[in-house]
Order: sequence, then C-alpha cells, then structure tokens
Amino acid sequence: MENIQKLIGTKHPIVEFGAQTLLGSTGTFKVQGLIALLLAQIINSGSQRTILLRDQSGILPKQRRLVEVCEMISTAFFLHDNIVSLNKVELDERHNIQKGNKLSLLFGDYFLATACSQLATMENPGVVKSVSRAIAHNVEGRFWLETIEASAPPTLGDLAYYCSLRHGALLSSCCYSAALLSGLDSETAGSLQNFGDYIGQAIHLKSEIFATETSKMGAESLSSYPYIAALWYLHRHGRNDVVEPGSLINKEKVKKIINLGFGIDLTYEQCEIYCNKALDSLKQLKSNDELTENLARVVMDIKSAKPIYTV
Repeated sequence: MENIQKLIGTKHPIVEFGAQTLLGSTGTFKVQGLIALLLAQIINSGSQRTILLRDQSGILPKQRRLVEVCEMISTAFFLHDNIVSLNKVELDERHNIQKGNKLSLLFGDYFLATACSQLATMENPGVVKSVSRAIAHNVEGRFWLETIEASAPPTLGDLAYYCSLRHGALLSSCCYSAALLSGLDSETAGSLQNFGDYIGQAIHLKSEIFATETSKMGAESLSSYPYIAALWYLHRHGRNDVVEPGSLINKEKVKKIINLGFGIDLTYEQCEIYCNKALDSLKQLKSNDELTENLARVVMDIKSAKPIYTV
C-alpha cells in the first residue's frame, strides 16, 4: 500500500491505467470484447449444434472465456508498453517511476500467464494455435514499429502490414476462434478472421487521426499512418526537400502538409476501405439478420463517428 501511495502523483502510465479501469475516465469504449461477443451471438443463432450449450444471451461459455483471454492478453501488452524510460524522468522521481515500471512488468506478466493458462483449458488445438500465433504476430509488429529509422521511413504497404500484426492480429484471432468453437467451416471462419483484422486496423487508424487532429500538428512518429502518408505524398509530388542531407526527414515540412489535411485525408480513406471490407466479410454469415445488423452498425460507427472506440 505504501508503494502504491508513492506512485500516485508520479504520473506513471500505470496510475492512469488504474484510474481509467476503475473510474471509466477514458472517454473511449474498448470494443474488442463487444465485437467478439456480438459475433458469437450471430454465429450461434444460425447453428443447431450449439443450441443446448449456449446461455440465455446466445453465447457459449467457452466463447466468453475466449474473450476474457483476449482481453487479458491485450491488457498485458498495454502494461508492457507503458514502461517509462528513466532517462526522461527527473532524478527525484526516478525511484517511484522505477517501482511503477516493475509493477507494469509484473502485472503484464501475470495477465499474460493467466491468459495462457486459461487458453489451455479450452481444449481446442485450433483455438490455442490461433491465439498463440496472434501473440507472436503482435510482438513482431511491436518490435518492427519500434525499430523504424528516420533514414529509412517505411512504405505505406509495410506500415499497414505491421500495423495489422500489432493492432489486428488479436481481434482477428478472437473472431476466428469464436467461429471454431461454434463448429463453423474453415472458409467462413477465415472470412470472420479477416473481419477482425480489418476492424482492428480501422479502429487504430481512427485513433491516430484523432491524436493528430487534437494535437494541432502532425504526429512525429514514424509508425504514425498520417505522418507516413504525408511523407509519401510529398515524395510523389516531387518534394524531395523533405529529406535533408544525411537522409534526415524534415519534420516541420511534413507537419505542415499534415496540418493541410493531406495525411489525414489519406488515413480516412484507408479507414473507410477497412470498414467496407469488414462489412463485406459479414455477408458470409447466414444467420439472425437483426444481430448481424447490430454488428454492422458498430462498424458504421467506427467508419463515420469520432474515435470513441479502442481495441
């Protein structure tokens, strides 16, 4: 308790995370679990095989456990992401921040270990393989995005691929695994896997648009889609002055282009493409039209509204 009291006021991300979790102060809505549960309802409503196993809401117990596992994995990655570099902290705060870092690591490891333990109890090799692959893809995407160098900015294609690994893999696996647990054929399950991937990426792009617009200037991260979109826009239009001698990117010129809306417009377009592909994937489902319409409305909200959703 004494250590936790010292953490409060240090502005360590784990303190903010705890406040958001307990008090619901984020202003956003984590939609990953909702999408997976809605999808499970839709799948089960058209299946006679699960009618005796599902609960009153039309969801299988194993599907609920699957969603809990994916949420724990997502939380573990979030905690691991919020380790603070001590080089950026005032000397008198380093001791407390270091404790926060240790707690972030320990809590993240605990959630990940618990998720893996729960995953094993599912007794479904296909589900275990899918979620395990999603964890590996997520880590691969995170490492790649953290190692981008200013001298070699990624193409939009490369950025989209690794953002898919980081932001789409877990939801994609959750949707695919929910389909497997209902006994759907591999073709339909694969289509729902694509659905999860598209939605995960669309939500991420919307959050980047929001972050860029609210900061009143372009994000400087080389893993930011609006930033990279603006950079390649300049290249396509012959603005080679954006790359200075020594291959360093002129960030100020890229920011100006972002503020004019070019990078953001391209990001909006890509977000719409993902949402439209997700809606096309839903057409593979032949089940309760009302439930499918509810999920389609969530997709349309992501497509058109401000980014109130996170994954």
